Amino acid sequence: MNKKKKKGFTLIELLVVITIIGILAGIAFVGFGDVFGTAGRTAAQKNLKTVYESLAAKTRNFPTTKDVVSAEEFVAWFRKKTKDTRPELWFLPDDELVVELNEDGSDGVPSNIPATKDGFTSDQVSALGYAVAIPKTGDAKTRSFVTNLESGPFPVLWTSGLDSERWSDSSPWAGEGGHVLFSDGTVRWFEETQNANGDGVFIKAIDKGEDVPDTFENTSAIRDAVPDSWEIFDPRE
Repeated sequence: MNKKKKKGFTLIELLVVITIIGILAGIAFVGFGDVFGTAGRTAAQKNLKTVYESLAAKTRNFPTTKDVVSAEEFVAWFRKKTKDTRPELWFLPDDELVVELNEDGSDGVPSNIPATKDGFTSDQVSALGYAVAIPKTGDAKTRSFVTNLESGPFPVLWTSGLDSERWSDSSPWAGEGGHVLFSDGTVRWFEETQNANGDGVFIKAIDKGEDVPDTFENTSAIRDAVPDSWEIFDPRE
């Protein structure tokens, strides 16, 4: 009885199989990259909602510029008011500046939010993920972050690095967009601050007591959407 010889793969067949596996792995890697990016955005959105809900539970007022005059000072103030020391609320893992911090073991992201602004290093301050609007000293009328203007809810926290119409390449999402937390607790993601028609995505702030226009003016500049009686602090400016 003749035994049939077992036929193995030829070199060409192996190369073809390896090439196909490489192509499929590349497609999968890109797909997973999108998933990870989306997961990071979802986590950031959830964190902003957590900040809002924590403030709503503990205090209905922001600090004023008498006590807070920087983004890092607001973060330390938030820790004091809410007892929440988690750094992941403020440092976005997809942020290049945060990645650079973590690669330097002596100056990484703090394990807990410092109790005072002086507890942050200058690099950690730059890596904070959000800008914040703070009411000016003595402004009792609009100090509450749940106060609506005549023009509606206004931005109180947003992804750092927001220019007049878009986020800069040095922003946490590398210029691809950012989140905005409004004073009514809504969190929205914007790729740019203008829509397809060229209109601004924000509403120009109109304080209560002012003459209410027939239609509210759209604006692409977030500074125009924040009340005049509030100041903006961005750690990347």
